[in-house]
Amino acid sequence: MTKISIIVPCRNGETYLPACIRSIQEQSFPDFELILINDASTDRTAEIMSRAALEDARIRVLNGEGRGVCRARNLGLSAAEGEWILFVDADDLLPGEALMRLFSETGPDVDMVIGAHETFGENQETVLFWPETRWPRLPWPRRQRAMVLRLIEGDSILNIMCNKLHRRSFLREKGITLNEKVAVAEDALFNLEAVLQARGCTYCHAVTYRYRMHPDSTMNRATGPQMELHRTWLGEMRNMLMRLNCFEAFYGAFVNSVTLRLYKDGGIFGVVRNFRKSCGDLVSPKGLNLSRMSGRDRRTARRIAAGYYPLLYPAFAVGQICVRKASEMAFLLRRNREMKALRTGPGALHRFDK
Repeated sequence: MTKISIIVPCRNGETYLPACIRSIQEQSFPDFELILINDASTDRTAEIMSRAALEDARIRVLNGEGRGVCRARNLGLSAAEGEWILFVDADDLLPGEALMRLFSETGPDVDMVIGAHETFGENQETVLFWPETRWPRLPWPRRQRAMVLRLIEGDSILNIMCNKLHRRSFLREKGITLNEKVAVAEDALFNLEAVLQARGCTYCHAVTYRYRMHPDSTMNRATGPQMELHRTWLGEMRNMLMRLNCFEAFYGAFVNSVTLRLYKDGGIFGVVRNFRKSCGDLVSPKGLNLSRMSGRDRRTARRIAAGYYPLLYPAFAVGQICVRKASEMAFLLRRNREMKALRTGPGALHRFDK
């Protein structure tokens, strides 16, 4: 069996696709298949893919239906034959040791491997990203909960679709696919469901992915009020947590995630003014079982039901800000040491021509 299936969906990506394909072909780990999905492109994307497939037997080309990246990735998932799945965006690059470094962290009880990444672009400083909490060093049950909490709130490492190995048999056994109703944060929803059901996740402290920043990149595309951008994601997250019978276990974190979107739109008093109107349907679903909640979350649910949670939010917000600042300070204390390891360690960056 092929070790890794790499899935690259692309719609009108002729500018950056050749460099992406080349960075994959030049991997030091050769045991992979590359599945390129042409999602109804109108430029030279199909020609670039076809030529690459003719030149490299490890490459297959699939025709998408022009129904978006989630549909295209699901098409790739259904066609993949490798032991592990890796998603790559068509405008990004893999460092030369990426597959080797990620695969070295796999094991019999591991269903996901996560790496560090960097962003780069013309006239932009290269920026490194890696987990800002100590979850990689925790035993699995505590690590799993820490990861779930970060995914519910939103995390620059855990949320993203790419730079993660997923065990294919695990995804199929659990029926985990991209939710095609979600257009923003669909990757975070996929990863959350995977972490909730995984036997184990490991972290590779090396840069194994390079995100290219440009005006048309996904990271720069979503604009507008945070609450409206993320409403569908929040609703589908709630539905998924309820389906997996763990919504009550993470109720407080979910409420915090909802209020964070309102806070980003209008600050503390934006939450006070708009919580009931904007969030009532999200945080008060039918069938909520308070007896399965922690004492703190039970009090939160009762305050929401009574209608005075928004009035108390300013006090909660101050406490949350203090906790966040303390976490940021702890990260800063170890930042230089970990950055040096990323830049000079065994997984140090391997450059490609842009």
